[in-house]
Amino acid sequence: MADHRILVLADDLTGALEVGAKFAAAGVRSQVRTVQNLLPRDLHDATGALVVDTETRHAKAAEAARRVYDLACAAHGQGFSHVYKKTDSTLRGNIGVELAALIDAYEGSPLLYVPAYPQMRRTVRNGSLYVDGVRVGATCFAHDPFNPVKESHIPTLLAASCRVPVRSGPVRDVMNCVPSCIAVCDGETDAEVEAAARAFISSANFRLAAGPAGFATQLARLMDMPRRREPPALPSARNALIVNGSLHKVSLQQVEQAKREGFRAIDSRSISDAATEGGWIILEEGSGTSGATFDFAKSLARSVCQLLVRSPLDALVVFGGDTAYAIVEAIGHPPLHPLGEVMEGIPISRIEAKQFGAHIGHRDRDLYLVTKAGSFGPPTVLASLRDSLGER
Repeated sequence: MADHRILVLADDLTGALEVGAKFAAAGVRSQVRTVQNLLPRDLHDATGALVVDTETRHAKAAEAARRVYDLACAAHGQGFSHVYKKTDSTLRGNIGVELAALIDAYEGSPLLYVPAYPQMRRTVRNGSLYVDGVRVGATCFAHDPFNPVKESHIPTLLAASCRVPVRSGPVRDVMNCVPSCIAVCDGETDAEVEAAARAFISSANFRLAAGPAGFATQLARLMDMPRRREPPALPSARNALIVNGSLHKVSLQQVEQAKREGFRAIDSRSISDAATEGGWIILEEGSGTSGATFDFAKSLARSVCQLLVRSPLDALVVFGGDTAYAIVEAIGHPPLHPLGEVMEGIPISRIEAKQFGAHIGHRDRDLYLVTKAGSFGPPTVLASLRDSLGER
């Protein structure tokens, strides 16, 4: 089988970095770019996996469809063999219109959608998504402040926003899908997700796929990709700033647990003191009840930039896609180089000093970015991250 190039489109930055990390961990060269700083030559020169954050999670449906369509058409013209649409594992965002836009761009190619992510306790049975065994529409995701998910049955959810025919069932039943069709694949185990990936790769008809990072894990491992190499080792991060821009109770509990475990918390008024003390510290503004707005995310980003100027930070640990994006925007949208995952669903990426130093003053060291979706991880996740990166 010939080598492949794959374009991955994610609707927020944490999702983009998560998928980039899956390919990096499989030895595939990957790079993550934001759509605002993507140049035509990036598509032309890309090898392996190019991951683009389209920033369409909160966009209006028509704008989300346009961005995805334009990027997919560009990829088609540049000879990308496959396009992967990274979707939220709890069905948030403009999924229906974005999948339809991919099909339009690739001239009616069928699309395989595998929404299950068993390792993160997301499973699909009879076309419905379950989180921890509960239909997603009956969980806290039904009350998301920006993208509430009321519908658990995926074909019904897709039908509400696009006219593309949808089939649903086990992979063996949906792989004979007709052109211009979305095939939604059930899955409750890693083995079923792997079987779907193998069926997709061996198919002569399917060039488009979608799903959360669990399906991307299998594609990264199984696809014939160019220039595979040993995955990079995890770096050391003795001085890290923790920034929580998520209101999800999981993230709030993780921050409170870290404080009980001795993590020091600061606010913007303590930035000068924090610059000299170092260690793993929590930026307190990101851990309260005023978060989860775009203006608040930008405010957090400004505080982070102040610390980057004054403190020898090795890493940023950021909870929430909007906050991660605001920080990357504040330092000039540099290319992000995924290294792998510190824990399942928690990627780490490298930002080269020469790519962002001009935006915060002189900096002579690379910066590592650890990102996490608000709903991911155990209560002790910050202590685990510090153990993995900080005490080396």
